[in-house]
Amino acid sequence: MSKEATGENGAVLGSSDYWNRVNRATFFGTLMQRPSETNYHETLQEVGNRAGAAVEEIYDDLQEHINVIRNISSDRRSALAKQVQSLYDVCRISGSFCSHSSDCIGILNLSSFYLPGSSLRDDRAVQTAIQKIKNCSDFFASECLDLLQKAVDWSISFAAGSDARKTAFLQDISQGKDKEFLRDVLNTYRSNNESADLRGRCGYSIGSREYLNYVERKVLLQDLPAIYSDDYDGGIKDSLEDIARQLQRDLSQNERENNYITDDTARNLRAAVSELEHCGISTGISDSMIERLAWFVGGDAAKIRQLQQRFNELNLGGRLLEDGVYGKKTDGARESFLDELARGTFPTLAWLDPLQSSWTGIRAATKITRDGRNFSRLVSSESNMPLFRADLHPYKGNTSYYHINVDALPDASAWQKRLASKLDHTEISKEAYDILKDFQHSAKVVRIAGRVLLVAGAALDALELCNVIDGDLHDADQKIGKKTYSTAASIGGSWAGGALGAKGGALAGAAIGTAILPGLGTAVGGIAGGLILGFAGSYAGSSLGKWVIDITDVGE
Repeated sequence: MSKEATGENGAVLGSSDYWNRVNRATFFGTLMQRPSETNYHETLQEVGNRAGAAVEEIYDDLQEHINVIRNISSDRRSALAKQVQSLYDVCRISGSFCSHSSDCIGILNLSSFYLPGSSLRDDRAVQTAIQKIKNCSDFFASECLDLLQKAVDWSISFAAGSDARKTAFLQDISQGKDKEFLRDVLNTYRSNNESADLRGRCGYSIGSREYLNYVERKVLLQDLPAIYSDDYDGGIKDSLEDIARQLQRDLSQNERENNYITDDTARNLRAAVSELEHCGISTGISDSMIERLAWFVGGDAAKIRQLQQRFNELNLGGRLLEDGVYGKKTDGARESFLDELARGTFPTLAWLDPLQSSWTGIRAATKITRDGRNFSRLVSSESNMPLFRADLHPYKGNTSYYHINVDALPDASAWQKRLASKLDHTEISKEAYDILKDFQHSAKVVRIAGRVLLVAGAALDALELCNVIDGDLHDADQKIGKKTYSTAASIGGSWAGGALGAKGGALAGAAIGTAILPGLGTAVGGIAGGLILGFAGSYAGSSLGKWVIDITDVGE
């Protein structure tokens, strides 16, 4: 039995509840302000913006301590450099701005290009000099630093004076380089031996686990699993791909079960796929995959179930599942039913001609005006003289005077002429005018060989339900290829709607009406005669002929 599609999580596919469950099952869902929606690209951009801001904060922290960066241990510098690279990757996939990532990485790798006063210095030589200071046996560490400071401020010769040991020590430290190198050695030694660690504005030591976690939570609003600790963009991609795979599985499963989605759901699913692909995720979900599920056309389930029951009673072929879902099988049964109606093969059908043209000499015809408008009218079959039609023109100060034109035949009796004159220019409602001005279009059965189809029993019920359901179905895109079946209204609603009863009743009524006034009387009499005798007909006794299908309006 077909039903509205649901996901593995038990929620209706594409609903807010569905997305809430799917998204929250991944870490990406916790990044979304509205996890019940599918605004994935918007969320990704927000994460990217936070990542860019985090890189700027790291850069500011490093700049604040640029002269003592070497004091940060190599493992902390390496860990922070990896985090900066991962933050840059997030900015890249989100299209967000990230201006100082390479600067941060260069500083943390102690690249001479990014460190002040050391663009031409040899960091290895500096470290060698520091080790010599620490290993010096001739002087205390404080004496070494005093000598270096004097050498930096003045010169080696001034600092050493006439002491050969001091001269040898300073020359060994300088390694043949100038005073600026000695300044680098002195600054680096002092920075490496400062008791206070280097802290960022957040209050944590730069590169420490607390510092890294602070940045991670600021950007991703959570602590990531260890597998993604250095691969933020990989975690984001994996989460979005998990969402795409879940959606693909749910679509495939529901297609196998012949379930359906509504038009609104189809639009939501297409939007979700578009959002995922905008984030660089290959979903493998085509529009046709969604379209195959979007065969549902809405409608009142109770009415559709009744229609399916009537179709089964009529034994149109394969038995329908009475599930209240208007799908392809139900529409196919409807098409078969209407085809049978058009051929008149049901035992509950009959045809009649309300005008009885062959007996009355009155027929329907169309007049085309100079401005191209069509007007239906009743004419004499013999002379083509117009006897009745609806009209509209200014009359006695009324600019929109809806009325009927009634004429009598030239050989009509005096009282027939007086009756026609009395009815001529009788005012009618706009609704009546709209029907009568083109009754061949409103009820084309009048002109199709003068035949009107009468329906009773299960066929009548099915036809009535078709008419009611037609207005309910939400199938603007013609997804099931449904044909347009126009149905006429009930008694008095149109010319066809009043054509009820047995052929004998219509013939008698038409003859009587023609005797009273050829044209208008013919039609009214044929309808009335059919109605009177129809109640005594042999059509299961109840609501005979309540609905009549306009078989001339069956189009593709």
